[in-house]
Amino acid sequence: MTAHPQSLHQKRGFDAKRMSSVRLLVMRLLKIFCLLPLLFYFNTALFADEAQARAAMSNPQNHLVAVFTSKGAFYIELFNDRAPRTVRQFVALVTGTMDFPSSDLKIRYYDQSSFHTVIPGRALYAGSPSASRFGLQPSPIRAEIDGISLGLDTRPLLDSTGEVDRSFALSTRQEFEEQILAPLYAAAGIESAQALKNNAERMMQRLQQLSVLEALENLGYRFSSTLNTQPISQGTVALLPTKPGEVGAEFVISLVPSPWLDGRATPIGSVVDGLSVVKEIGNRGVSPDDEPSLATAIYSMRIL
Repeated sequence: MTAHPQSLHQKRGFDAKRMSSVRLLVMRLLKIFCLLPLLFYFNTALFADEAQARAAMSNPQNHLVAVFTSKGAFYIELFNDRAPRTVRQFVALVTGTMDFPSSDLKIRYYDQSSFHTVIPGRALYAGSPSASRFGLQPSPIRAEIDGISLGLDTRPLLDSTGEVDRSFALSTRQEFEEQILAPLYAAAGIESAQALKNNAERMMQRLQQLSVLEALENLGYRFSSTLNTQPISQGTVALLPTKPGEVGAEFVISLVPSPWLDGRATPIGSVVDGLSVVKEIGNRGVSPDDEPSLATAIYSMRIL
């Protein structure tokens, strides 16, 4: 018996709907199978940073620090052997085990802070007590810098034309007198104008013989030996001095070779993965006087 035409149309419509549903299901399955490799890739990439960072470390026994910021994450290898005491202090600040002289608080010092100062294309600064949540400051410790490894002992303070080594960044006569001459006279025990007049020739000879290391020592910087301190270059992380020869909690990440920091700041590590994130942070200038929202936030730092 022949089916009623209306029934045929209904059947065809039903078949068409069923075929459409099948096609839709097939298309969805194809999309899922096509997306699986991508999902696998991105999932792998999400967890590959630490692996890449560890692969890039110069010594797998060193500490690895993850820094999570509002611009992304990057990883720092700490130089345990080159600045052991300074690295221990930094680790204590990161992990919240630091004892502060003015408080019983135990805080992860750098968490919920920011890069409060950025000199575009040059350096990032974080960790200043004036920019911290509670204004806490650890007791300063002696800097660990090997001036001989840096070659500061063989670098003359004055070149053949009488120009002062550029790392001092002196631009005025007053700065020259304050940073070079006055410390030189003090180191020689000259305390009066008459004593200077009597020793003028000797002081001139001494000035001409002065190395960068000796000039820094006259300013109060102190140097160790056998630490194999390396020049501060792109990606170097260093603790800044609170005064000559001592460091606290504030650190700098250099974006370029920075001879003006050599012998002054204590290198404690280097960015081994995520340097592109560091460079992005360093693209925009920030000062402590700017609105806090302009600074890149440091959500947390963790020892891995």
